[in-house]
Amino acid sequence: MGVQVCAITLDLDNTLWDVFPALEKAEANSHRYMSEHYPRIVERFSVEDIPQLRESVFETHPHINHDVTEIRKQVFVHMLSECEYNPADAEDLMRRFQVDRNKVEFYPDALPALKRLADVYPIVSLSDGNADLSVIGIRHYFIDCVSATLVGYAKPHPAGFLKACEIAGVEPREVLHIGDNPVADIVGARQVGLQTMWVCRDGEQWTEDFQPDYRVSSLTEAVEILC
Repeated sequence: MGVQVCAITLDLDNTLWDVFPALEKAEANSHRYMSEHYPRIVERFSVEDIPQLRESVFETHPHINHDVTEIRKQVFVHMLSECEYNPADAEDLMRRFQVDRNKVEFYPDALPALKRLADVYPIVSLSDGNADLSVIGIRHYFIDCVSATLVGYAKPHPAGFLKACEIAGVEPREVLHIGDNPVADIVGARQVGLQTMWVCRDGEQWTEDFQPDYRVSSLTEAVEILC
């Protein structure tokens, strides 16, 4: 190991759990609820229309592109408005969506590794998503949480990484960022001087012109390296 690791920043979605089943269930349950309470919406919009609606929000509300919660809420606002319902009901729809979004299934290695790492290092979560760690039940493993919504920028922008280092109270070169996304996590962390660990569970090829400090296929390997 090179420079000593004094703190860890940890990505959440697709690092501790696969986020897509939770999102798919949340969207399906949301659509089912709207079919009962807002039938004109489901007559006009299908679940398959949601990605296109999100893209429309990206284009018309570029100032919120870092805030996945607000983007999702604006999709609800659009559907409600277009179908002549009260757009203020988007708040309730968003709360219901979040209940299912937070019902994540951890990768088998994630919780044991998180517990072990938290015994040794201060950990700051660093995510572009909107998972609620208190609801999920793992908030106590983290000294704090940093999100794109909090800092105003999504990864790989430096803001989140630097904020996490500030919270941890150590220099970026003494922090190891662990994440699954080659660009958002690894390129983003490297550009501000953090050490990097790429969690690659599916055998994806590395295509950047530099190598991460560590490459692991599970968080069990991360524990073996760091603890």
